[in-house]
Amino acid sequence: MDQQILFVLGARNCIPSDPLAAAHRMGYRSLVFTPRTPSCSEADLDLIDRLERVHMLRPEEALELARKFHAEQPIAAVVAYEEDATVLAAHLAKDLGLPAHPVEAAEAAMDKPTMKARFVAAGVPSADFIVAADEDDAVRWAGKVGYPVVVKPCRGSASQGVIRADDETELRTAYRRLRRIVRDYGMDNGGRPHRMQLVERYLSGGEISVELLLQRGQAQVTAVFEKPRPLIGPFFEETIYMTPARLAPGRQREVEELAIRAASALGLYHGLAHCEIRLTEAGPYVLEIAGRLLGGVCSKAFRDRLGDDIHPFLFRLAMGEPVTLPTTAPDAPVSAAMMLPVPAEGRLVALHGVEQAQRVPGIREVVVTGQPGDAIVPFPEQTAYPIGFLWASGPTHEAVEDALARASATISVELTPLGCDYWERALDERDAAYQPPAGTTISRVFELPPQEARQRAISYLAAGVFDELPAAEASRAAGRLLDEEGCRGEPVWIQLDDKALCLGFADGQTGYLCCAAVLPEHRSRGIGTILFRAQLAELARRGCTRVVSETDPRLPLSPPTLERVGFTRIPDAACQDPIRVHSCGLAPMVHDGR
Repeated sequence: MDQQILFVLGARNCIPSDPLAAAHRMGYRSLVFTPRTPSCSEADLDLIDRLERVHMLRPEEALELARKFHAEQPIAAVVAYEEDATVLAAHLAKDLGLPAHPVEAAEAAMDKPTMKARFVAAGVPSADFIVAADEDDAVRWAGKVGYPVVVKPCRGSASQGVIRADDETELRTAYRRLRRIVRDYGMDNGGRPHRMQLVERYLSGGEISVELLLQRGQAQVTAVFEKPRPLIGPFFEETIYMTPARLAPGRQREVEELAIRAASALGLYHGLAHCEIRLTEAGPYVLEIAGRLLGGVCSKAFRDRLGDDIHPFLFRLAMGEPVTLPTTAPDAPVSAAMMLPVPAEGRLVALHGVEQAQRVPGIREVVVTGQPGDAIVPFPEQTAYPIGFLWASGPTHEAVEDALARASATISVELTPLGCDYWERALDERDAAYQPPAGTTISRVFELPPQEARQRAISYLAAGVFDELPAAEASRAAGRLLDEEGCRGEPVWIQLDDKALCLGFADGQTGYLCCAAVLPEHRSRGIGTILFRAQLAELARRGCTRVVSETDPRLPLSPPTLERVGFTRIPDAACQDPIRVHSCGLAPMVHDGR
């Protein structure tokens, strides 16, 4: 193994076992760049030769690290499988002199407003849209173009935050919910204020995907997938990708040409592309295109089309070698992948029926991604498909869909209700001695007159925790939160410059770190770590020797910051709540009557 492949994994961090195994079979070491330590099986971790944590939005740090590893052992290819990793992968490939999509094209494929503007400029049919300045702007626009409409994050994937609205009331509710998702999950909004989100006209009709392989600007279709389960909203959790799509030859050529036009409009040049298309009564419309492979275990379905695993083709493409895809055999079976539906919210206890599902005729593989203890959250908050996947093949589309339906019906998810996660940390004189970085000012809000301190706290909470609400509603919500937290002890509230505020409380020798409100324009800059360290210092100076914090397991942002400042999670206490079992079987078919 004298060369290595650099895998860039995104925040969702679902370890792609197949590509890692393919790299190992081909004799390459696997170097992984990822923003957080992955949660996966020991067998998958064993396929990784080296893992380094990097920040997706700080490419210069990752570039320096990649150069170091490249000097030690040549990096032969850079590949990414997730939306939020594609831009960094493009930067890394360019710096290492490896072929890939241009950085600008990768950025356009990640940023939906930029993508849609390029579609308009190139005459690629897509839904009418607006990047709304705020909720009222979205309502005004929808009133002009007509309902239904769909709200979407400016950047994101896997249908996270995508919500259909059929009237003004639903649109206001959806817009606020989307803003909460973008804020609470730390989604990149492309430098825009979080009050600005994408709204587009809803397109009625079936949905397909066209998968492309581009070699220095020349496109080849690898597969066309149909989605036999209608995606009509209000949320858009996908279930089945099936290939080949049941399209008339003329319509098949039309959608393939449209996908190639869409890739060209963005400037995608060398790599894979995944294009989502709606088949409306007026013709096909492009929804989105991504500069990557079809996600997750769905890529297994390519094996029946290509007669081989697709990942070695992707590696050779990323190395700059010419790639010739095999011709699909006339007797190739129908192949499909299914994402197991998210049946309810809860903490995963176990997945039952997997062995029975594996025995259903036509099922090739059952892939379990959920691990006991995982927080399972339904869409639109969900960021991925957290339970598992089915892969099936058979002689007809109907046989394959029947196999998936029967297999999924055997699988059930055992959940307990979600409660808070608890964290703790000891305090000593070293914490009390902490001083913030030069140029940073820490204000002791708790030393102000009580009413003034309360108003200061409410203003920050309203702007940093409830900013999706109208001002008056946000202030009332902030006041209620303050009253709920106030029972913990004496306030020890601090403010960092004019950027953030933290609620701490002291009760004897126990301190409580309760809530941090970072103003929207100052997020993703490391402020949370400084704020938490300063809060711990104030609690230590008050005589606290132990500090406790709680986090919502549905939200991913606080735990990494708590870990950075020395907190450890307290193991779950024995759960007294009843265990609930939910089926993963497909719901009855619902067709769009609009």
